[in-house]
Amino acid sequence: MALNTITPQVLAYKPPHPKLEEFVPDKDRALFADPTKAALFAEASAVEEVTPYIGTELKGIQLSKLTDVQKDELALLVAEVRGVKTAPNVVSRQSIDEIGREVLFFSAIKISLLISSISLHRTTVKNIRQHDHFGGEFHADHSFEVNPPSYTMLRMVKSPPSGGDTLFTSLSALFDKLSPWFQKALEGLHARHSHDIRTHPVTGLKILAYNPTFIDRIQELNGQESSHIMAFLREHLLNADDLTVRWKWTPGAVAFWDNRSVVHKALPGGYDVTLREGKRTAIFGERPFFDPDKSESLSERKDRLNAGKKDTATHVSSEPELNN
Repeated sequence: MALNTITPQVLAYKPPHPKLEEFVPDKDRALFADPTKAALFAEASAVEEVTPYIGTELKGIQLSKLTDVQKDELALLVAEVRGVKTAPNVVSRQSIDEIGREVLFFSAIKISLLISSISLHRTTVKNIRQHDHFGGEFHADHSFEVNPPSYTMLRMVKSPPSGGDTLFTSLSALFDKLSPWFQKALEGLHARHSHDIRTHPVTGLKILAYNPTFIDRIQELNGQESSHIMAFLREHLLNADDLTVRWKWTPGAVAFWDNRSVVHKALPGGYDVTLREGKRTAIFGERPFFDPDKSESLSERKDRLNAGKKDTATHVSSEPELNN
């Protein structure tokens, strides 16, 4: 029998789970946060920006002790494409799910919205570069879902003394570094699997939603056109060293990132894979969308805010002096 024969058993196959339907998640808790994040930062012994575009380390934070106000501010910090890493947290493996629910995803979000809570073991992966393994390629988790993940948390249970680091790259900054002409050209395109450009619902920033692990072509373009644009986007991502942070893991360290605006990958090679194990928890977010009238690039936001400061300064300097 030929290998490609469609058998009655294939035709009779029934998926084990019902088809996922789009739903509207609860309002993002980052929208309730104080923009200064004063309560969250006061809890930390030190706050370090690892790179200008992505990566913030909060030192001295115990996640299980954060207040609801601090949790909202943590969500905003993550949403602003900073990405957050904390020092090792003392917590049992059994309570990782509770931290994910209570700290990252907050009491206002139903537990039923939990998209995944899995252990990451590298014990069976001897070659992270092999064809069918995606951990060594930049990717966003579960982007094939109708409602892809928003916030994601990864706690490293154990890690090797060296090696096994993770790279995180800002997709907002990746879009911002394109020329204005190229930005405008991409805004009208859609990749088969997800949007090519999307709007972040909290920050309003434009995101280059490029996920090389899953995207195979751009719908509006001919074959060769799509292939060349895809090759350029891959090169653009791989050359984005200034938009990327490399995090070295220690046992108990916790990382948070916004899966809508950040891609990541594990660095391969040179370490005992049996020594690397983590616990990842993520939740469903909104269905990806692009609203050109209510979103802007990082540079556009910077220019708008600077123009506002100049207008304010001009107004103040033009006020007449009062005679005493």
